[in-house]
Formats: sequence, C-alpha cells, structure tokens
Amino acid sequence: LNTQSVQLEKDKESLYGSMVVYQSAENMKNFINFYDFYTGKELYLQDEGVVLTAKTSELLGVGEGDQIDVVYNGTRYGVKVSHVMENYFMNTIYMSQTLYENLFGEKTTINGAMMNMSSVDDSSKVSLETYMREKNYGNISYIGAESDAFLEQMQSIDIVVIILILCAGALNFIVLYNLTNINIQERKSEIATIKVLGFRKKEVYNYIFRENILLSIIGGLVGTFFGYLLHMFIVRTVELDLTMFVREIAFSSYVIAIAITMGFTFLINYVMRRVLNKVDMVESLKSVE
Repeated sequence: LNTQSVQLEKDKESLYGSMVVYQSAENMKNFINFYDFYTGKELYLQDEGVVLTAKTSELLGVGEGDQIDVVYNGTRYGVKVSHVMENYFMNTIYMSQTLYENLFGEKTTINGAMMNMSSVDDSSKVSLETYMREKNYGNISYIGAESDAFLEQMQSIDIVVIILILCAGALNFIVLYNLTNINIQERKSEIATIKVLGFRKKEVYNYIFRENILLSIIGGLVGTFFGYLLHMFIVRTVELDLTMFVREIAFSSYVIAIAITMGFTFLINYVMRRVLNKVDMVESLKSVE
C-alpha cells in the first residue's frame, strides 16, 4: 500500500489526514472492514471516487457525491466522495491505485505493508524488523498495542461515568425523600381521615405513593428524551478531531436508566412507610387547617 500525508479542503474547511492507496482492493478486506457509516453495507473502492472516514466527512461537512480538494505535493486536486465509511480513529481518505495514478499522473510507489498476526512476541518482532530493513520501510506500528493504549485511556472516562451515575442516584434519592416527606407532613389530616374511615395500610400506602410512581414514570420518559440530547452534546464536545465516539444509544440503556429511577422510587416508598405509620389519627384530626 501507499500512505501519504495530505491536506483535505472543502470551501473554508481544511484538515490534515492520511491518504491510503491500495494495490488490491480485494486484499484490503483482510485488514480493514469497509462498511457504510449510514447503512452498514459493505463498501468497495471505486475508480471514480474516494472513501472518507466518518469523522473526516463530518469535519469537512461533505457526504456521498460531494467534491473535495486534496492538496498533494503543493498542488490541489479535485476528487469525488464515493462513500463515507464507519471509522472512529484518525482522518483517512482511501482510494484505489487506478484513481491515484489517473488523478496525480504518477505511478503508485509502495511505502508500507499490513500484516495479520495472531500474537506478537519477541521472535515475531525480530522477524518484522528484518522484513522492514529488507523492504526499506521506516517504522512499525502495532494496531493492537495502539488499541490497548486507547482503551486504557478510556478507563478514566468510565470512572467519571460511574461517579456521575452514583451522584445522580444520590440526588434522586434525596429529592424524592424530601418531596415525599413534605407531602406526608402537609397531608397529615387527610391521611388520618382515610385511616379513620378504615383504609388498610396497603391502601394508605397506595393512596400516597401512587403519585410518586406516576411522577417517576413520567420523569423517566421525559428524561430519556432530554438525556439523549445531553448525550449527543457531551459526545460531540469531548471528541477530538482524530477520534469519533459511538453516537448511538442502545435500547437497553434506556431500559436500565428507567429501571434505576423506578428502583429508587420504590426504595423511597418503602422507607417512608414508617412515616405514614406514625401519623397519629387523633392528633392530626385535631390540627387546624
């Protein structure tokens, strides 16, 4: 393959990225998964256009069928964007060897290679270094090592997410507890009245706590909508120009979020039962409204 650093431009937008040219588009499938970012269908390199990674397409503000400029060796070349591929790291533009030679008017020179390795040990590293010297290649990059380093950095974000979930849960507990307690204190006479009328404990609980359950359901549904908007804002804010995070939220995430909210609601309802049981019927009925 041939790899070059180029500048990509579209109107006033400009960024630096890597241009990768493959001799064999069929052989390329052994190393890179080419899937359409929007439809998920498998892609193929075409001679009439290039394939952009999703983040590159977003930064330039282009899509399939648009035209971009590639600044290569100080000269600007216009090229069509055939597809936008799913990719979450680095700004890369892929093109076929035929398109490269037709566009730049020069033969493709090989300056890199890719290998699939089941494991990387000292002996394999020595063999790789020998191969690199024979082919006059400059350096070796281990994708697995880069992936492990990236995942290690992401662990710090996982800790932040866990802390946010715990803080949100604590806030949910405190707010529900205080609101339920205020509700009970303000309605002591009403609670005492239904007790005098012969309501059983379970009926008294349902009379008061049904409101909490209904409000929690409404709040959970509304929160999923605004949570999605907040998620999109945060993800796009923390992304770097070279990285792209997954924007989709799994349906299970919504279910878990609502389940946690309802779990806190039922916990509060259980804790507040003792407050309801302590409501004195005679004293509450004597109180002046």
